[in-house]
Amino acid sequence: MTPQSVSTRATTRPGWLVWLAALAVGLTIFYYFTGENSTLPVREVAHLQALPLTLDSVAAGPVHLPVQASSFIVTLTHDVAGPFTQPVAAGVFLVLLAVLLAGWVAVVSTLARSAFVAGMVPIIFLLLSLNTESLGLFNTSERYFLYLMLGMVGGVGFMLHAFAEGWPLWRRAVAMGAVVSGLSALLLAQSQLPIADTVLQLAAYATPGGAVLVALLVLWVGMENIRALLWFNTQAEQPGGRFGLLPFVAASLLYLGVLLLYEWNDGVLQLLPGLSLDPLVLLLPAVVAGWLGLRLRAPSYAAWVPYARGAAQLYPMVVLGAAGALGYAFATANTPLLVAARRFTGLALLLLGAPFLLYVLMNFAPLIRQRLRVYRVVFEPRRLPFYSVYILAIGGLIAVQSRQNFPLPDQVMAGQYNNLGDLTRQQSEATPDDLSLAGLAERYYAESGDVLYRANRHAEFGRAAIFRFRQQRQNEINSLRRALLRGPDEKVSLRLATLYNDPDDLFEGLDILRGGLRAYPRSAALAGDLAQLFTRTTITDSVAFYLDKAEQLAPGSYASSTNQLAFLLSQNLLADARQRAAKLTLKTTEPALRSNYTLLQLRTATPLQPAPTAPPTDLQVLDEATFAQLYHVVLWDVARHKDQLTPALLAQLNRLATQPANASYYEQLLFLQALARHALGQEQVARQLLLPLAAGTGANSAYFQYLLGLWQLQQEQYAVAAEQIALAAQNGFRGTFSARSFALLASYGPDSLGVIRKELGALTDSVDKQDARRILREIDSNWGNFEDRLGWKTYIDAIARDRKPEDLAAWLKKIVGYTYSTLLFLVIDF
Repeated sequence: MTPQSVSTRATTRPGWLVWLAALAVGLTIFYYFTGENSTLPVREVAHLQALPLTLDSVAAGPVHLPVQASSFIVTLTHDVAGPFTQPVAAGVFLVLLAVLLAGWVAVVSTLARSAFVAGMVPIIFLLLSLNTESLGLFNTSERYFLYLMLGMVGGVGFMLHAFAEGWPLWRRAVAMGAVVSGLSALLLAQSQLPIADTVLQLAAYATPGGAVLVALLVLWVGMENIRALLWFNTQAEQPGGRFGLLPFVAASLLYLGVLLLYEWNDGVLQLLPGLSLDPLVLLLPAVVAGWLGLRLRAPSYAAWVPYARGAAQLYPMVVLGAAGALGYAFATANTPLLVAARRFTGLALLLLGAPFLLYVLMNFAPLIRQRLRVYRVVFEPRRLPFYSVYILAIGGLIAVQSRQNFPLPDQVMAGQYNNLGDLTRQQSEATPDDLSLAGLAERYYAESGDVLYRANRHAEFGRAAIFRFRQQRQNEINSLRRALLRGPDEKVSLRLATLYNDPDDLFEGLDILRGGLRAYPRSAALAGDLAQLFTRTTITDSVAFYLDKAEQLAPGSYASSTNQLAFLLSQNLLADARQRAAKLTLKTTEPALRSNYTLLQLRTATPLQPAPTAPPTDLQVLDEATFAQLYHVVLWDVARHKDQLTPALLAQLNRLATQPANASYYEQLLFLQALARHALGQEQVARQLLLPLAAGTGANSAYFQYLLGLWQLQQEQYAVAAEQIALAAQNGFRGTFSARSFALLASYGPDSLGVIRKELGALTDSVDKQDARRILREIDSNWGNFEDRLGWKTYIDAIARDRKPEDLAAWLKKIVGYTYSTLLFLVIDF
């Protein structure tokens, strides 16, 4: 059989393998876009700024005593979590490797003896690299399972090769599939680790094997983009529709020039603002062209591997294995693996494409000039042999790698250590008392990031995650600062800025965020966090500037809309806030924005549409944003819509309060229940809910004591209210004078005037003094100038000078019968 006859022979292509390879490539594309955010997700972090809110008032004669509660303005900053492990992606990678293993042995068992031996060598090395003895199979650390794998896979493969020559390919594939499936099931059943950890560990140790598969695929398809240009240039049916030599050379030189600039600029080439060259994107059309032109390429490989029962199956299997390895690297955002893949791919496409262009021109330039369909015979040269392309390309690769001190093996090993570090760190977090696992994980990251590949962002994030879990703030800062020293990074800047949250760290935070924004001027997250950092200062112009910049970069985003509305609320620009709120599109997945929207409704008289809504009823665990949303909705219902205080809402409050994860919100949830019960007229239940909160001597207890006193005052339980309000004042709650004075007068009548007068004279707090003056102004506006109308001022002054008990008694008799508001005014003036 000659190569020429193979190249023109029509065969049936293995459709299921092609579809499986296409699925693997599709998963790789999916992880290309989603892996970074899955492993290192940027999350909004809600911050609550307390603000007093007048919720209601209690009538005390002509005076209305305000019932105040805290409200919360919610702002959002950004933090980066992770790195998280990806067991699903690891499982997909291992399944694809298993398919490759079974199919590869099945196909090479049909080849000649030398090809069979050469094909089994990489299988043996792959099995050796899995390090299965570390899984504790058969309750031992010996290599018994490795010997079993080698014996079963190698033995069955040899038997198929030596004794089953007549077997069709599908039967060989079934036999090898059964062997690989049985070994896989036995491994998972006997492993001492959980299944997820077993899969992650096997995927980590399979990293070098996956890197070899990617390298083999890149070397095979390295010239395919040039061949695709040749096909495009000469594929038309009519010679008039084909291009000549010059367009083909120009397009090829443009392609190679871009790759040369990429290598010349040390792996960075900006094509457009915000768009850089990624050689892995160029690999995709090369893989497609390699499959479509695989049969035409048969003259270059048919002496070793036939097309019909060899290359047609091996190529899609190599593609699916390489796609699995690349997909797992993307899914885990494994920095050194991705850098190695991109640099090797860019260099290989250049060093294979340039010799192949030279090969085409030397062999077929006259035919291209004649506009013949050269792509059909491009692998049947007459002058320069095809293998010279690989000699030149591999020689160039070795020379460049030698000049760079062979970084690729170190980068691959650094990627493997990243995966092992992630797994060990996850295990250490599951057993926090086992410090040895945390130390081992830190050692993996140190070897990966400090020795093998110093620009290893993933390793520094892993270290920072260890220190964050152990609450070692300074060590976490040191890790992230090391990452920034090796190059700017948006996510590192965001995470590091969150650690500078103390007032003394203002300038460090500004330096980090400004440096990040200079390197990434289109980052809305950095601009928004810079705006929130300036809210710690009095420079409101800078806050507004960066808020507007964040809105320009990400119009209508969750964080930008929330922070814009929060800024207007904090500056009491309620009219502007209403205008902005009217343009908002509220989503159920944006609790912080809904919370600020509800707070705006509470602070203004005219309601907006739509009306505020509570979080989902199936909510189990609260965070700052969902708590604030629920809190403000309950306040809204208490103040404006008591009919919406349904049993379902009350049950939700009670259920959330009993969740251990919501312990930090327990007091506020109990307070909301008490408010709701009070608004519904269920006074006894409301007080029972509030009493545990009022049983203390702290500032929070003082507030609840005062609120309880106001409720008692509202129910005309004046004596108890006076005592409760006095207890609140004793525990530090300010502004209680008016309420206590009214309660005393209402309870004890004129007998309390001396006590009130004594307390008034002892007032030192400016809030209480302002409160007394406010009461005086309100009484004046409602009742007139009593001292002039009744002629009491002079009489009271005389009593004050003479201190005659009989005159005081006569005066007390005279004023009995007047309203308590009048008495309160007289006491204050007296």
